[in-house]
Amino acid sequence: MDPISSTTAGVVSPKTTPSVPDTAAPAARAPDGRATAAAGAGPFAAAPAAAGAADIPEPPAGPPDPALGQDVLDRAFSQLEKLEKELKSVDPTTPEGAKRMAEITRLLNRVDEMIRMVNEMRRSRHEANMAVIDNIA
Repeated sequence: MDPISSTTAGVVSPKTTPSVPDTAAPAARAPDGRATAAAGAGPFAAAPAAAGAADIPEPPAGPPDPALGQDVLDRAFSQLEKLEKELKSVDPTTPEGAKRMAEITRLLNRVDEMIRMVNEMRRSRHEANMAVIDNIA
């Protein structure tokens, strides 16, 4: 059966178009030439609204420590002060004094390393916060 021939009664030929009078007004156009419906359908047209405060969940451990490690630093500095006082009272000329002095020095190094680690954590947190701010801006 030939869809173009006239012998097919009641079948619409793919080459024919309905003859409807063109009384509709031309579609409105955006400044860039697209139809206004297409102009409003840009990449952000259907984007959901920004999350509100109620949509953001709390962290599982509760609110974060605003001073990140301040308790650890306070204890470290008090321990550092105690060790330095004890170091001043040790006599390094005796074998027991030399041994205790080496032990105090080792503990001072450990406390100092802990202080450096907390400071590095604070620096990393600051850099992460600044990166987020830069990405938002």
